[in-house]
Amino acid sequence: MDRRRVAVCLCGAAAFVPLYAPQSLLPLLRHFVGQNAAMAGAIVSAGTAGVALAAPFMGQLADRLGRRRVIVLAAFLAVIPSLLSALAPTPALLVAARLLEGLALPGIFAVTVAYTADEWPPLEARPITALYVAGTIGGGFSGRLLSGLVAEFAGWRWGFVALAVLQLALAALIYAWLTPERARPRAGREARPRLADLLATPALRSVYAAGFALLFALVAGFTYVSLRLAEPPFGLGPGGLSAIFTVYLVGMLTTPWSGRLLNRYGHATVLAWAWATAIAGLCVTLLPSLAAVIVGLILFSAGLFFAQTAATTFVGEAMPAARGAAVGLYVTSYYLGGSVGGVLPAPLWSAAGWPGVVALIAAAGLLSVMLGRRGFRRHAAAAR
Repeated sequence: MDRRRVAVCLCGAAAFVPLYAPQSLLPLLRHFVGQNAAMAGAIVSAGTAGVALAAPFMGQLADRLGRRRVIVLAAFLAVIPSLLSALAPTPALLVAARLLEGLALPGIFAVTVAYTADEWPPLEARPITALYVAGTIGGGFSGRLLSGLVAEFAGWRWGFVALAVLQLALAALIYAWLTPERARPRAGREARPRLADLLATPALRSVYAAGFALLFALVAGFTYVSLRLAEPPFGLGPGGLSAIFTVYLVGMLTTPWSGRLLNRYGHATVLAWAWATAIAGLCVTLLPSLAAVIVGLILFSAGLFFAQTAATTFVGEAMPAARGAAVGLYVTSYYLGGSVGGVLPAPLWSAAGWPGVVALIAAAGLLSVMLGRRGFRRHAAAAR
């Protein structure tokens, strides 16, 4: 495998190493912020809110300044908020540092998807995008595992320091291995769709809404299952919770196959079967057994990662004249879903526990399938 493909995978890792790491720190952070489920969720959601705010503008910036330049700069800038998180003296400043983290990260992943779509033809770009998604899985797992294990022995502040060190190493490798993009003809102002034009495209609107549901489900699922597993009868601490995220490794190994499945069966079919797998996994987690929860989370995460590949590749292919902006808007919708996923289930968690959260996620999944399939059909009809 050439270094450029490895660099695309590392971009996915760099984007996700710091984003969800606080999930494995929740037991310790709850002592810092108080016994408040909504506040604990806000620490996770602050990062995704920052991503949602910055993503469309990063896409437009990369359309003008160049993909690689923006990716590399963002990868190095993302080191700083992790250090600020480690030094935060109050919960409010910790949330602010997490927001800054989210503002930096879209320069990596929103732009990497556009870079991939530009640099390889569609049938080759889909497997490479799947490799990128596998990198996001590996980054999400590594960030949670590293921060949780360090926090177990040295406290949550050192967990954030460890994240900063790992992020710096990834940024250096991306700088060394990601080659500059090929020169592209610059579109004139009249040929470059505005954000409003992209939002007015029915197919894109549908897939943006589907993406909202995807990260809503992922954040809600892993945030509130962490709270469940921290309570009796499981009683897991930060180290145990971080180990639970090894379920991500299954998704990392299987997601690269999603590109081949997309080439064979198409976006709509892969999206539907992926969500069916995810919802089935959620149902398994309702069983009062740690082994059952682990199996259920494997199915849940693997299904969502396949669905993410289907949605991401579609957006990268649908708007060749403005890929950066189109992917940026998708990332905004996706991470708005993640922001809501951290806090919206809190009342259901308080009233009905984990089964209430599962029911809410399943409803979001059904909506994602309906909207995504409609978007794919509309795009195919317009192309014909």
